[in-house]
Amino acid sequence: MVAAFGGLIFGYDLGISGGVTSMDPFLKKFFPDVVLTLFTSSLYLAALVASLCASSITRIFGRRLTMLSGGILFLVGAGFNAFAQKVWMLIVGRMLLGFGIGCANQSVPIYVSEVAPYKYRGALNMMFQLAITIGIVITAAIASKFGVDGNPGILPKWYAFLVVGFICIYVMGFAWSWGPLGWLVPSEIFPLEVRSAAQSINVSVNMIFTFAIAQVFTSMLCHMKFGLFIFFAFFVLVMSGFIHKFLPETKGVPIEEMSVVWQNHSFWKKFVKSASEEANAKVDNSC
Repeated sequence: MVAAFGGLIFGYDLGISGGVTSMDPFLKKFFPDVVLTLFTSSLYLAALVASLCASSITRIFGRRLTMLSGGILFLVGAGFNAFAQKVWMLIVGRMLLGFGIGCANQSVPIYVSEVAPYKYRGALNMMFQLAITIGIVITAAIASKFGVDGNPGILPKWYAFLVVGFICIYVMGFAWSWGPLGWLVPSEIFPLEVRSAAQSINVSVNMIFTFAIAQVFTSMLCHMKFGLFIFFAFFVLVMSGFIHKFLPETKGVPIEEMSVVWQNHSFWKKFVKSASEEANAKVDNSC
């Protein structure tokens, strides 16, 4: 459980960056004439690079060292941002935060999947997503305590409650499905030989698409209005169909026996050979 709380740093950054970059004093001091999206998204590029490097670190030096490295990098990056007086200090700090998050996101799900009893692997790994959410909640509490300079405008009470209600439904749906399972499933379905590299690819793909969406979201929202959410809903349907057809059930399966799941799947059994078949193939090749 303690290891799973490595997600706190990711959630904390998600919450704090959104709040700080909406404060007028911050924008006037550091970004009076500069588009902010690239600064905000730079973290995801740094996390992408770090996750790829973390693959080798976790394989050679172990998961614990990678998690410790991620925490130290995030701490140093937070220090740079807290005491920043120039834009370059913000950029350096933001990149260090990204390196820390990349290391943590790559190593924590793998470590939890490997050390957790298979009966509780899913629940314990979902603690990672819970930790991300807790990090966001912490930043919201800090913002309510110290305040932020923003102008949310005036909305009718019924409309505000309706919007908040739908947002809560969306968050609940994400929090027990795509949110945690996007970290859990890739960390448990791959064999030990490629598990670290596979998780790095998982994190890097996550980060590159997050970066891309952050760059174009505002522009798309201005042009497409509510159609933007239909656009994303379409991809959710496509993703759900893919999961239904191609992803085998891994609940209650020891991580060492995961290859059997693929061998018994109606589609993937065409490509995954059993241990006996591989042994026979080696014998035939030797002859």
